[in-house]
Amino acid sequence: MGNLPYEQPTDLTTLYDQLNLSYQSRHLNAYVKIEQFQPAAAEKSYRKFTQRGLRFGDDQFMITLGNFSELLGRGLLLRSYEIPGTILEDPGFRVRRGFYRDIEGFALKYQSRFIALKALRGKPLVNSLPPTFAEAARRPNLIDGLEANLHFLKNLNFGGAYLRHSRDQELTKFSTVFISGNLPWGIQIYSEYARQAGGSNDFFDFSHGAAHAFYASASGVRGPAGMSVEYKDYADFNLKFNDPPPLIREHSYVVLNRSTHVLEALNETGWQAEAFLRIAGSHLLTLNASRAENNFFGRKFIFREIFVEFDYALNDLTSVKGFWDRSEDPFKLEKPRHATGLYLEKAWPRAWGTILDLEYQAFDRQPAPAQRVKNYVVAFTLSRAPSVSAGIAWERTTDPLLTDDPNTDVVESRPRHWVGGAFGYKYNDRHFLNLFYGKRRGGPACTAGICYEVLDFEGLEIRISSNF
Repeated sequence: MGNLPYEQPTDLTTLYDQLNLSYQSRHLNAYVKIEQFQPAAAEKSYRKFTQRGLRFGDDQFMITLGNFSELLGRGLLLRSYEIPGTILEDPGFRVRRGFYRDIEGFALKYQSRFIALKALRGKPLVNSLPPTFAEAARRPNLIDGLEANLHFLKNLNFGGAYLRHSRDQELTKFSTVFISGNLPWGIQIYSEYARQAGGSNDFFDFSHGAAHAFYASASGVRGPAGMSVEYKDYADFNLKFNDPPPLIREHSYVVLNRSTHVLEALNETGWQAEAFLRIAGSHLLTLNASRAENNFFGRKFIFREIFVEFDYALNDLTSVKGFWDRSEDPFKLEKPRHATGLYLEKAWPRAWGTILDLEYQAFDRQPAPAQRVKNYVVAFTLSRAPSVSAGIAWERTTDPLLTDDPNTDVVESRPRHWVGGAFGYKYNDRHFLNLFYGKRRGGPACTAGICYEVLDFEGLEIRISSNF
């Protein structure tokens, strides 16, 4: 019960349900997902089977009919997924639904000691449209895919995939080749190159006029230290059903996750490097640097970020993490951005525990005159394992884009505050209750490399999850 800020009615009441049923026998798995949404506006309500399927097979052979998720390579050609427990809602449709992008069709898999094969045919979901739209609009694309992965060499795997896409009687074809392996000294490598078939371009054409995607990574751990390096080159490769690696660090800190860079596969090159060092066995130092370059209408936009985190264990019961981050994102007209914070976690007697999170961010928005923006986050959580937790969070911003009422012409630019309280109760291993009351700030959020928009909210939210 609640609404967006400045929207009426403030006590808007909605109900969202998601029911997942699954039956498992020795070689057969049957599953179905049912979703319903009941708002005040009847035209936005729905109740339907949004997923159903059968899966039959064993560790060597598997056939799937219905709705499923699949990955070709590292997602350059195809990546479908589901983020459990996350609910999508956008300011335009205002219809809630689960966060997934599946395929409706069939898939075959075969795996032996030397080879792994995949074949699929189906219609991927366009999850930007809610279930109130017709299925023809939500699944306008038809894809056919094949993948082969060879394991003939001891430490190296070679593979490739082919994907054919048809929509409105237009047919496009894509292919990819990849290699992965374990090298001496604990080094792991992966490299993949995908391209759109056809045309007069060479197979390995990295020019901006040729639709292609290239990704490469290397990582290794040696004693207490480790390092990883990644590179990307994507051009005209936003296929609507793929999801190439973004190569931007996914932060758990609020101010950093909200201001993250979102991948633009139409035109982006860049790299990411990360190193860590364990000190005295229980302390951890992490360094991360990333760069992404976009080129639109002859103008370059370069995102840069440097992140440092130190995790220090004071004793067996207390640990503190501190971070410092500097970034700039000219595409958002924000440079430079500075952020810092502390995360203090302490265990107390009788299974009690506390967490204190303090974060600060400041940046200049560059159009003349420059705007100085400051963001603050203070959150405190008290818990008793394994069943109860309660917390309160306060956020403050001086961002003029958020501090003025959009329904009036009055420009006040006063600092804006969000204060909200949360309570969680775990009845047992199967039943969970979560309550939120107050104001919650929205913005971009990323999970498993997938970014989405979280809406502002003011009101009461109750969530019950049960697993039988």
